[in-house]
Amino acid sequence: MRASPLDADSVGVRALLRAALPSNRPWPDAMRVTVDLMLGARFPMFAAWGPELRLVYNDACVDLLGERHPAALGKPLAQALDDAWAGAMPVLDAGLAGEAALVEDLPLEVVRGGRTACRHVTLSASPLREGGQVAGVVCILTDTTARVLAEQQHRFQLKLAAALRELLDPVEVMQAASALVGRHLAVGRAGYGEIDAAGLTVAVERDWTDGKAASLAGEVRALAAFGPALIDRLRQGQVLQIDDVGSDPLAAPYAAGYASIGVRALIVVPIIEAGRLAAVFYLHETRPRDWSAREVALAEDVARQTREAVRRARVEETLRDETRILEVLNRTGQALASTLDGDMLLQAITDAGTQLSGARFGAFFYTTQDERGESLLLYTVSGAPREAFARFAHFDVDAPRPTAIFRPTFQNEGIVRSDDITLDPRYGQSAPHHGMPEGHLPVRSYLAVPVVARSGAVLGGLFFGHPEPGVFSERTERIIAGVAAQAAVAMDNARLYEVARKSALERDALLQSERAARVEAERLSRTKDEFLAMLAHELRNPLAPISSSSALLGIQFRDEPRVRQASAIIARQVKHMSRLIDDLLDVSRVTRGLVTLQVDEVDLCEVVRSALDQTQPLIAEKSHRVELDLPSCPLTVRGDATRLIQAVANILNNAAKYTPPAGTIRVSLALDGGRARLQVRDNGSGMPPDLLPSVFDLFTQGARTLARSQGGLGLGLALVKKLVELHGGEVSAHSEGVGLGSVFTIALPAPGAQPPALDAAAAAPPASLHAGAAGAQAFRPLRVIVVDDNVDGADSLAMLLRAQGHTVMAEYTGRGALRRATRETPDALVVDIGLPDMDGYHLAALLRAQPETRNAILIAATGYGQERDRARAREAGFAHHLIKPVDIAALVRILQAEASR
Repeated sequence: MRASPLDADSVGVRALLRAALPSNRPWPDAMRVTVDLMLGARFPMFAAWGPELRLVYNDACVDLLGERHPAALGKPLAQALDDAWAGAMPVLDAGLAGEAALVEDLPLEVVRGGRTACRHVTLSASPLREGGQVAGVVCILTDTTARVLAEQQHRFQLKLAAALRELLDPVEVMQAASALVGRHLAVGRAGYGEIDAAGLTVAVERDWTDGKAASLAGEVRALAAFGPALIDRLRQGQVLQIDDVGSDPLAAPYAAGYASIGVRALIVVPIIEAGRLAAVFYLHETRPRDWSAREVALAEDVARQTREAVRRARVEETLRDETRILEVLNRTGQALASTLDGDMLLQAITDAGTQLSGARFGAFFYTTQDERGESLLLYTVSGAPREAFARFAHFDVDAPRPTAIFRPTFQNEGIVRSDDITLDPRYGQSAPHHGMPEGHLPVRSYLAVPVVARSGAVLGGLFFGHPEPGVFSERTERIIAGVAAQAAVAMDNARLYEVARKSALERDALLQSERAARVEAERLSRTKDEFLAMLAHELRNPLAPISSSSALLGIQFRDEPRVRQASAIIARQVKHMSRLIDDLLDVSRVTRGLVTLQVDEVDLCEVVRSALDQTQPLIAEKSHRVELDLPSCPLTVRGDATRLIQAVANILNNAAKYTPPAGTIRVSLALDGGRARLQVRDNGSGMPPDLLPSVFDLFTQGARTLARSQGGLGLGLALVKKLVELHGGEVSAHSEGVGLGSVFTIALPAPGAQPPALDAAAAAPPASLHAGAAGAQAFRPLRVIVVDDNVDGADSLAMLLRAQGHTVMAEYTGRGALRRATRETPDALVVDIGLPDMDGYHLAALLRAQPETRNAILIAATGYGQERDRARAREAGFAHHLIKPVDIAALVRILQAEASR
């Protein structure tokens, strides 16, 4: 038999084996080999051998057996390993049954020095055989305590973070963290204690216990009872770890204090805020305990996480509180804005103040006067019945009067806030109760805010109470002061409401009258517009044959001076009448904003020349001399050329009309600082100073005489002003006095215009226009049909056009014109719009639809001359739109252009 380590002198397990095992029997070979293997191994191993399964283990296994060693060595397995190893028995049974088996992370309780520690091992069991039979089992153990504890701590941290993340209430955060760490570390008690501002006491609101230790919830303890030296360490931010109060030199002298809360071992983590000890997180054990470094670190980490969660929860709680306050204030503001009923307003204010302050009950007392002086009248209440407030206010039956507590509020001596009103020196001074009467509302916290009107008068007071002390803070005071300000505004508004309501009734009556007047004015305005349009049409209709007949006389009797002179007089007066009608309609439309400008790039030099063309007959009639000073290059502005020519022509007409014969009219145009300035200067009659401010007003003229030698309606300059302003410009008038001439200046924006060259020559005055100057193109007679229900107008225009060499037929109805046009195939038709059987627009559409007249040129000759009339004529198919009395020169040019095609 070979030698075994057991045969040698040794110490430890070997020596114990020699003493424990029988020496008179030889060991089987398998047993010797197994024991040799175990004793030489550095990792824990044990074996059970023989019919009694006696236990054999090595030195590495001693640490896992704790106080079971050395008594367990050599003993039967069932005696050696107690219930703490119960989890290993299924694996050992499998090995004894001849199978290899494994259990991982098996928890074991190891007792050493009277203290129990939990260890974790992975145990592998294999059968031991002797002569082919299972004679025992051998086990190899791996200590996995560090890994298992690390995994447990990781799972705990995840669980803690998830739990704290879901909680919003700071107290619930602390309670949940205490419960989680208490269960995880299997301590007797865990919790948080808040340190008072003076740093003298610790208060526990809630905690967690294992059911054996007593709860400290709701208790307040003096810190000095636990050892000043230890408390100083906490104030310095040091963690306290005491395994046994009785053996700790700093804690033992204060064992009575620890015993009063049932503590033998503890970990205390200080929480420092703003440089002071604000709170502590504690783990308590009712018996001594060897706290591990891991447990201390975990306590610190839990305290840190919990404090952060508490801070977050308190911030969110503050935000929720601010949101709630804003919502209440918003609802209150909406209530105040939506009604002026006094009861509803004050009830809303009282309810809002009670909710915002956190009071249990609130009231608004309104100030009234009686023969005995100032008195109080209950107005609105919140949170309690009116009867309870009546008792609270010490009301007399007939006329309630303010007590010493109430009086400062109604004398506007400021806000009264008390953490405990029963301790206020003024409390209990008023008869008959001199204190709190029976049935009085339980008031400790008290807040009273005066409600002061804009005038400074005290309207009443808002009063709030709570049965617990210290409920109202400085912040509450500021909020309720804002509510009181709202109440004051609401009451002022309510007091003014009745006066405003009466005024509103009177105002409504006036408004109804004004609306009726406005409707009537609008009706009259529409009637006026319709009348003016109809007036213009009816006036132009008789002017048309007069104008045509005058032109015909001038053509047929051009060699008769008197006839030609009469014809010229008639033509001038017809044009004057036509201008008056145009001005009247234009002023009406411009003043009502109905004129739309056709804006484009416009050369003001051409505008001046065109305006001079229009006014040349009047200028020539009065033998005036025109001096022109125009730039040599175009001076461009953005505007409507037609309307600008109209404005300049009106000023030129005005100058020609009010200047004695053979006068001088000077027209100058220049660019000045980004604005085009057109100046018309005459040496005419001038204006008195009192006329200048109103010269551009409607119907304004110079001094009138019975003769009215100058004529006119006073519309021209008013129209000029409106048209220039529509272009963003200004017009002004100046005169040194009567007989000294006048100067009219038009200024228009010209941002893109360039100044002319310095050597530019003045433009020459325009040549005179004559009605017969249609051009030197070859003449071709046309077939023309004149359609007008005014027989004189149709016949006179037909005669005039025949004198021009055209073949002309006259028709007086639309249907007659349609039949004649189908037979004659005309080159052109001059059509009146206002026909009796069908209007000219309908006739134009029918003519355009027939093959015989599809290509004929259609010319509208009508008394309707507004822009919408022109647009409608274009839509109907008219190529030209002439206003009665027809401009013969323009009609001749149109026909000549058609003849030359």
